[in-house]
Amino acid sequence: MEPMQPETGHDEFLELAPLYAAGALDAAGAAGFETHLQGGCQACAAELRALEETVADLAFALPPREPRAGLRTRLLDRIAAPATPVPNPLSVLVRASQLEWRSAGVPGVMLKRLFVDKGTGNVTSLLKVEPGAIYPAHRHAGLEHTYVIDGDVIFNDHELDTGDYEVAMATTAHSTVTSREGCLLLLIHNERDEILF
Repeated sequence: MEPMQPETGHDEFLELAPLYAAGALDAAGAAGFETHLQGGCQACAAELRALEETVADLAFALPPREPRAGLRTRLLDRIAAPATPVPNPLSVLVRASQLEWRSAGVPGVMLKRLFVDKGTGNVTSLLKVEPGAIYPAHRHAGLEHTYVIDGDVIFNDHELDTGDYEVAMATTAHSTVTSREGCLLLLIHNERDEILF
């Protein structure tokens, strides 16, 4: 029986074997090497077995060292300590209990500021308008999104009711705003909006 001829690219896979054994390949490289092994390459499989034994022996290649004083105590204290939540830099979580209503600078209008995007100046807030309160006319520095969670919102030329949504374009202006029965809004606007007196 003639020996099997090495397949194309075999040498490259053979060179990857030490990295695979040491766990140093990225996910794509490891998947490619595993696919190659599943193809039945006996040479790479034998090389990998030998390397895995060597990698397992590496832990015993260095002389034992005494840990630094207090390491055991610090480790046990750390294990016993309550877990600290790791903040997620990709999201911001605001609990209802964290915020209180504060004045929006207009009698009868209160807000809870949920988030401010420092890069764009966009602000997300909950806005509560008491019946009959009047918010002054204003010009939008950016898009203004208004979603009516509950109640009614009255502008000079139109009204919004519970469940209605409106987006006003940048540089447009809204008339004064009031409410017959009071309302609760989710509002996304820009902190550079201009009040028009």
